[in-house]
Amino acid sequence: MSTSARSLLASSQALKEFAGNCFIASGCVAEHAATVADNLVLADLRGIDSHGVTRVPIYVERLLRGAVAPRPELRIERQEGGCAVVDGGNGPGAVVSCFANSVAIDLARSNGIGFAATRRSNHNGIASYYTVQTARRGMIGMSATNAARSLVVWGARESALGANPMSYAVPAGKYDAIVLDMSSTVVARGKIVERAKRGETIPEGWAIDRHGRPTTDAREGEAGFVLPFAGPKGSGFAMIVDILGGVLSGANYGRLIPNLYHDFENAQNIGHCFMAIDITRFMPLDAFIARMEDMIAALKSATRAEGVGEILMPGEPERRTELLRRAEGIPLPANVVEDLRETAERLRVPLPEFVPARFRKGE
Repeated sequence: MSTSARSLLASSQALKEFAGNCFIASGCVAEHAATVADNLVLADLRGIDSHGVTRVPIYVERLLRGAVAPRPELRIERQEGGCAVVDGGNGPGAVVSCFANSVAIDLARSNGIGFAATRRSNHNGIASYYTVQTARRGMIGMSATNAARSLVVWGARESALGANPMSYAVPAGKYDAIVLDMSSTVVARGKIVERAKRGETIPEGWAIDRHGRPTTDAREGEAGFVLPFAGPKGSGFAMIVDILGGVLSGANYGRLIPNLYHDFENAQNIGHCFMAIDITRFMPLDAFIARMEDMIAALKSATRAEGVGEILMPGEPERRTELLRRAEGIPLPANVVEDLRETAERLRVPLPEFVPARFRKGE
């Protein structure tokens, strides 16, 4: 999203309260509503705008139309050793995922490694939301989720897999954490959706249209399919995530997952998986952190390529964006603000206060 497309600012706290109130008005209990709101706002804070509050209207729509259960029964369906299967009761994805991730962490404390495969869930926002929680507890975290099909399998001209993101987070002492969060696609589908809303073009290589032809028209790309990163590598990455999140958990996978935006009659039955590794089973945590800091310092001090001012670690740009936006506010395009306004009127929920982006500090 270009800076020029951003026209209004709101504080992260105001947006979080607004989103939470929207989900409460849609039937969620306050605790669950706050979890989903926190997930979306953190995405905006970290600059992953395609997964931020722009998703509030579709989350609300699915809750109100019964496609998502507002008050799910979360339960461990099966557990053996360090492994568990979690039934999410068709609840909001962030709620189900926080529960399942906590199960993986508890299993890691008891067994050294914990793995929770999760079924009967829904769109769960940014994958790093959960892995960072694990890293904050001094463990290595992994999360992955499948999604409704939008990605072209390498060699095909139609979609059979979702963007299927995966994240890892590793505690790193003074460097906070190494946070890898990536999807199987060249770009998040949400970015194409947002450009389509604004009538903008997309770069060549992002998507193909419904007929399998390359396109730079965002609307055609939205109606078509996103391309995998690095060709067969991204396609294979998506397949592994679908196996771990969908096939292994008993959730839907591939073509079986209903479309988030168009199918309100059927539950998506999204599958996630979460893994936690207890570092202290390998070495003292302090020793691990010292080794991580040494490794990162060496990487950052490597001879830089021409024109590169600094070598950044995975998650570092997002962390810097988060700190800036916490201080100055979250920028939102006018079209997203209008969507939020319509949702606020529909639910009779107060809209946050927005100010023109040109009044940001330092400008």
